[in-house]
Amino acid sequence: MNAFLTQLKWQFVLLHKNNIIRISLGVTMVYGVLLFFLRNVGSLDELLVALVLNDPSIIGYFFIGIAIYTEIKHQILPAVLVTPVNVHQLLISRVTALACIGVICSLGLAISVKGFNFDILSFTAGALSICILSALLGIIMLTYASEFLKFTMLSVPIFLVFINLPLLQYLGVVDLGMVKYFLPIQGSLDLIDFSVRGTEINLMLSYLTIVVFIPVFYLLALRRFSKKLVSKEV
Repeated sequence: MNAFLTQLKWQFVLLHKNNIIRISLGVTMVYGVLLFFLRNVGSLDELLVALVLNDPSIIGYFFIGIAIYTEIKHQILPAVLVTPVNVHQLLISRVTALACIGVICSLGLAISVKGFNFDILSFTAGALSICILSALLGIIMLTYASEFLKFTMLSVPIFLVFINLPLLQYLGVVDLGMVKYFLPIQGSLDLIDFSVRGTEINLMLSYLTIVVFIPVFYLLALRRFSKKLVSKEV
């Protein structure tokens, strides 16, 4: 546990050094101020859900890519990987650090619109799982590209399906029926919608999809990371 907490502390330090924490909080503050002044214009619940769906997913997905590519460029990650580092602790602490930032930003957006008049527990669970899944997907995808620009280009169709398809389903543009629960973040989206709007959902099924998809994504991320990055340095 002490080793993991030490690794987690250094992940926050690296995120701070790469200005990722400052950027995340800055963008969230801009959104939050706009939502705060618009909160009396009409119902902003759907807009809030859409922003919360995108904000933690971008923080998890693209920022983990920026962090890792920056560390590769400056020979930080290769230096770490030749030490007897626990890869599980390295990945979990990295994802946990970004997930914490994503949840804080998401809660900031929700509070700017709803105050504390929403289901904080369900909201936090939904935002946290979106950020975790996004970060793990980012780790998987970055192993297919040697630089951030290629990573971004490769990620566009993947990210659009990962985020936009559930969002289109949520907005009623498409109707996928029960097939929607095969989308990785559908359960998380339902929890956020339930917490903000009180929409009737199957809570057990929503949490079940999270419990299933996070381990699957983690195992895929661990396998790709170990094969493409760790094995190159060891």
